[in-house]
Amino acid sequence: MIEKELTFLVVLDDSEEIFNALRYAAKRSARTNGRVALLYTFETLEFSHWKAVEDIAEIELREEAESKIKEYENYVNNFSNKKPKKFIMKGDRIECIINFLNANKFISNFILASSPSKSGGDPLINAFTIKQSTKIKVPITIIPPTLTEEEIDNLS
Repeated sequence: MIEKELTFLVVLDDSEEIFNALRYAAKRSARTNGRVALLYTFETLEFSHWKAVEDIAEIELREEAESKIKEYENYVNNFSNKKPKKFIMKGDRIECIINFLNANKFISNFILASSPSKSGGDPLINAFTIKQSTKIKVPITIIPPTLTEEEIDNLS
């Protein structure tokens, strides 16, 4: 029987806790001979009368996304023996994630890291544990903000 490679999805953002999710995913993928998938999303810009301006802005956003993905890829490479798969999507963040997960059946686990802030909670965690939970068919792992790097390593 051929064993399926486990792939751990991390949706990238500029939060401090993203590094907890990346660390967990990278360590877990290394232990299971799996791989990390990095998804970066950016919003669609609407300059209805100025299509050229919209196109330039989108090119700049895509270049910024590629630069940020490279930074996170380098972080993952510190802990994993396989280069992560990299994806960029344009549009509403939640819809992009739902569409990505439904179109890419190779994803084994969706990794999120919660924020230490208690003001309203994390939008992705709220979306995928409450509002959108029936729209995806992938287990979700949530990394608590109180874990140390050592504890994350031990769990992975």
